[in-house]
Amino acid sequence: MPKYNLTDSEKDILKVIKNETEFTASVRQRNADIASGISVNISESEKLLESLGKGLPNEIPYEPVRPKAKRILEMRSFESLLEDANNNIPYEVNFLDIFTQQEIDANKERLHQLQMEFNSVYRLDKIDVLIPVIAGILGGAIDCAFGGFIRLENGKSVPGSLSKWVNGIFDKALPPDKIKELEKLAKVTYDAANNANTTVDVDGLSSYFHRLVSLGHDPILGFIFGVLDMLRGTMTTLDFKGNFVVQTVEIYSDRKAQGLFEAISKVFIHMLSDVNTPRGLPVPFMALFNKLQIGSFGTEKLNVSELVKSMYAEGYNFRHFSSMALPTMITEVVVRISYFIKRLSEGYSFKEALPVGINHEEKPKLATMLFIAHSTSSAINAGKVILTENPMDINYPQWIAFARYSLNQLKWVLYTKPKLKYKYIMDFINDEWEVIIDNSDGLWREMTNDAIIIITN
Repeated sequence: MPKYNLTDSEKDILKVIKNETEFTASVRQRNADIASGISVNISESEKLLESLGKGLPNEIPYEPVRPKAKRILEMRSFESLLEDANNNIPYEVNFLDIFTQQEIDANKERLHQLQMEFNSVYRLDKIDVLIPVIAGILGGAIDCAFGGFIRLENGKSVPGSLSKWVNGIFDKALPPDKIKELEKLAKVTYDAANNANTTVDVDGLSSYFHRLVSLGHDPILGFIFGVLDMLRGTMTTLDFKGNFVVQTVEIYSDRKAQGLFEAISKVFIHMLSDVNTPRGLPVPFMALFNKLQIGSFGTEKLNVSELVKSMYAEGYNFRHFSSMALPTMITEVVVRISYFIKRLSEGYSFKEALPVGINHEEKPKLATMLFIAHSTSSAINAGKVILTENPMDINYPQWIAFARYSLNQLKWVLYTKPKLKYKYIMDFINDEWEVIIDNSDGLWREMTNDAIIIITN
């Protein structure tokens, strides 16, 4: 027998319902028995009259209609009904005592149908699954063929075709003379290249690695820590030993910004001046890996921080990050355009078909399709890294996209979808409940019309 988590008040209501249902059934049976007896008496009386030669009257004598006195309806309070129910039913009552097994099975079947109706709105058809799989394979294939690095026989890694192409774009946009102009415009407080003028030594602070330990050089975190450094006249670092240090470099104190706008603009211009230098800027959040003093990778048994340091030294920088983002972007674009075309072909309006956003409530299938696509591309990239045994082949933007869509999908599966399903079913139940209430109100008005109602205990 199923268990129902009912409150005490709900148990009381069920008990009253059961008691009144049984009482009504007994009254209905008693009335049926009385009606049956009256019918038999009438039939016997008619036969007696016929045997005596007495005919039945053809017309009913007319009686003038007299005004009726107002009816008085006595209504018992719930407390009175509950007391009566407790006397008649000394045990707890659940739904199985109110409904028959057939009624409960019918309700279960209807709930199952509602769940199937809800799931059909969000279920992917074969084409919906095929689109992201093909897009993911396409993105992964482009990454394998043209992305990453190529390892030479001497063990060094050189940029692949995509990275070379992107480097060419940066060279045209930011030639050496342009970089020198930008360097003059954006002197910052956090650009110390060594520990010669620092108060606290920073492990890794050198002309080669200072951008990897200085958080102001991070393409994303720089707009937080770099701006704060410019406003405070400080330098914020996370060194190769995982130490977080905020200090003032006195020789750069005159570079302090006078306002928020100046701080932001100088941080941005300084990034432009650094992005196309030989070492370049680190990839977003790369400095945070300095905190991970764990693991043992490769023949040299490097921990995570040391591995990331060696990757940056070999050219794993923001320019390479931009090149790795191209296969990821292609995967994203293919899914969104295909989704848009398919929705239009299914009769949706232009606005409804727009592949913008990943809100499951507004775009039921798009986010799941993107999750499948980036899962496929990430799996291909993982296979590539395993086969080449080269960490330089890790497609960082692809894994960021995979993490983003995975978290969104996890939230959808564990929280949002069950919540929406519950709302969908409850809306249906509430609509039917409203019909029952309207019918009950109509019956109540009909029965109590011109009546005086008295509530008794």
